Amino acid sequence: MPFDSMPQGGSRGDPWARVCHSCKMPIGVNEPTEELRFDVDPERKLEEMNGTYHAACAKPLLSIKRALDMLSWRPS
Repeated sequence: MPFDSMPQGGSRGDPWARVCHSCKMPIGVNEPTEELRFDVDPERKLEEMNGTYHAACAKPLLSIKRALDMLSWRPS
């Protein structure tokens, strides 16, 4: 039955468990996480990737974000 499970997949019956934006698995209370935030860019739509990730899931995305931040940096 579709209403038997929790909406976010909480393993202890917690309906508001955080879920990794990449792998969609629940994020445990003591698990290391990364919060990824891209600026709104209508051309690339990277803001769709904003969210909370497991630390391991976020590594490739964080390196891409650092590279994009370096490319967009302009000296005053």
